[in-house]
Amino acid sequence: MAEDDNDLSVAPKESRRSSRKGGSSTVRSIATLLTGTVASQVIGVITMPILSRIYGPGAFGILAIFLSVSAVVSMVAALRYEYAIVLPEREEDAHRLRQLSTGLVSVISVLTVVATILVFCLSGPANQHWWVLLIGVSVFLAGETTILYFWLTRKRRYRMQSVSRIVQALVTAVTQAGLGLLIAPTGEWLIVGYLVGQVFGVGLLLVTDDARKTAPVRDHRSWWELMVRYRKMPLLNAPNALVDSLRLNGINMIIGGRSLHALGQFSMAWKLAQAPMALIASAISQVYYQRMAVAEPGTLKTLVRGVTRRALLLAFLPFLVLGVVAPVVVPWFLGEQWAEAGLIVQALTPWLYLNVATAPLSTVFIVAERQGAMLIFAIVYLIVPITILLVAGGDLVRAVWFTSAAMTLLLAFLIVLAHRVAARVDHEQVSRA
Repeated sequence: MAEDDNDLSVAPKESRRSSRKGGSSTVRSIATLLTGTVASQVIGVITMPILSRIYGPGAFGILAIFLSVSAVVSMVAALRYEYAIVLPEREEDAHRLRQLSTGLVSVISVLTVVATILVFCLSGPANQHWWVLLIGVSVFLAGETTILYFWLTRKRRYRMQSVSRIVQALVTAVTQAGLGLLIAPTGEWLIVGYLVGQVFGVGLLLVTDDARKTAPVRDHRSWWELMVRYRKMPLLNAPNALVDSLRLNGINMIIGGRSLHALGQFSMAWKLAQAPMALIASAISQVYYQRMAVAEPGTLKTLVRGVTRRALLLAFLPFLVLGVVAPVVVPWFLGEQWAEAGLIVQALTPWLYLNVATAPLSTVFIVAERQGAMLIFAIVYLIVPITILLVAGGDLVRAVWFTSAAMTLLLAFLIVLAHRVAARVDHEQVSRA
């Protein structure tokens, strides 16, 4: 009994030291990622009034259509196996998952290039847009970027992710401005500038990545075993991601189908309103995904509660200010032709505020292997805004207000659901122990 008593007296001290170290490491990791995200967002915000005066809303509408199509494809190009890279205990398995993900992205990108060539050739002269041929390139670059980010997250090399984001944002903005001034202020050159930024971002990650030196020999049997082991990624998580991507990009398509000018206003408003969310949610999501993946049994609910509280507190003031001043500040900042964007920003703030909390919580369903529940929610989350926009008619600002209110209620429900899933996982783990 004496030995047991001694063990019990030591264990809490070690646990507290480990907890303090883990908390300190998490804060540093979030700070590192947040630095890169903040810097890239600052670059985007600083250059936004320059680009908005070079290009008109119609040009940004074309860019939004391009990004919407490429985003839908790239979201599932690796069948979401890239999300599994941080999960295996064995380093060799993580290497193979990375190789598998890159191979899948390459295949999907080639198929996208073939499909866009066919679309281009079969379109009439009035509907032939050469920028369509660039969608496959963007799909590959976006997919490889995501793969490298998760690989570096596993390695806890957050600094390189930050540098890559900064470089990509800077190169994109400079290239877009230069092309608009030197060639033509049209959507096609906004797209080219975006692709140049992607190339630099991926190139920097590849140059600094040393995984090639230690990568194992390719073993196709091991690839298949890993595909089976993480089959819920393509079977449940990939459809969920696809539905989620179709939601925002479907909104863009509906608005763009009525007017590219209106889509330009909406896309610019979304970018402005999302800026404070991206500053916080991206860094917190990535770090907490890694922590949730290796969480001790019975601690997932505590992590979920902590990330929710941190996200909501950090985001409250930025979104409050944004919602109050947007109708006045946005047209002053971007130019008089962007007055409608200011009203749209104001309408979006409640929705995007709760997005801050739910962005990291979505990983709970992956770690807990409850992707089915998330898929059902994502389908509802897709149907609601599409239906509202189709029914609301041509008044875009009013439609966005209705959409934002409905989505805010749905996200509040998702927060409750994520906490319940985490609590259930903790109970099952403790029961098995």
